[in-house]
Amino acid sequence: MKILQNKYFKNLTTFRIGGKIKYYAEVKGKKEIEEIVCFAKSNHLKVFIIGGGSDFLVSDKLYDGLVIKFTGTGVSISGDSITAEAGMSWDKLVEYSVKNNFQGIECLSGIPGTVGAAPIQNIGAYGQELKDTFESLNAFDITKENFVKFNKEDCGFGYRESIFKQKSHWQKYLITDITLRLHKNGKPTVNYESLNGRVKENPSLLDVRNAILAVRKERLEDPNIVGNAGSFFKNPIVDKNKKEQLEKDFPGIKIFPFGEKYKVFSGFLIENAGWKGKNLGSVGVSPKHALIIINKSGNAKASDVIKLSNKIVEDVDKMFGLRLEPEVQMINF
Repeated sequence: MKILQNKYFKNLTTFRIGGKIKYYAEVKGKKEIEEIVCFAKSNHLKVFIIGGGSDFLVSDKLYDGLVIKFTGTGVSISGDSITAEAGMSWDKLVEYSVKNNFQGIECLSGIPGTVGAAPIQNIGAYGQELKDTFESLNAFDITKENFVKFNKEDCGFGYRESIFKQKSHWQKYLITDITLRLHKNGKPTVNYESLNGRVKENPSLLDVRNAILAVRKERLEDPNIVGNAGSFFKNPIVDKNKKEQLEKDFPGIKIFPFGEKYKVFSGFLIENAGWKGKNLGSVGVSPKHALIIINKSGNAKASDVIKLSNKIVEDVDKMFGLRLEPEVQMINF
């Protein structure tokens, strides 16, 4: 295990934005985790855990602490459950499950990031969410310096939320693996309008995965080509009265049932507020998808993104009476 002092967040995040890091280390296995946490405590360093860096906006100032990346990528099957180490690419896990004919996460194909980050965000797409198949995870408690297990009920899953995003648990646990309970030989579920006509009747899991990967390629920005953190804003949740008012005032608005309430598609709001494809200095809104803010120049600062996002929030609020909230996590501000 090496502890480095020449790393920058901009080289560790898909937004390609972020300042210098005082200390950085990659760990694999329990012994290295214990050793690096001991180093942090001995030197009175704050700790930040990073995975694929796909849902962060990091400030440009120095991070005066230790950044840890867990790199274990093992995966195993036991009955209807799959356990994967946190350093594995999330999409590689989806690919693995589909190849082994396990249903439950095929609609989450193509989501960037690592397995360990998935429960923090409770990732979701095309009608599926991580919490629907989540069974448990193992993690290292940085405060108490011991390994602990979280069951589904312990994780407090909500819409793009979990207990790990709350102040009580934020950056206090290094997730080492997660276990999902899937459905061996289960039939895929396709219930999202953007996939209509993309898959044949009675599609296979691979058919659904390939269709979703194709749609994502067409409609979303590839972070390997242009810096971005995926969906920058959450979709607002509204009650029935607000839903009906929005549908009356804005014919064609995209609203979907969400439990007992309704989810408004933020991309529609941002596009109709005039921001799709529009630039502001070195950043802009993707011409492919209005929910994505892009590092258009490749040299954007975090402050550029904040300035643009604030203008979008103001304009959407003015037009629709809805206040957008960021889905990306704001780090070191």
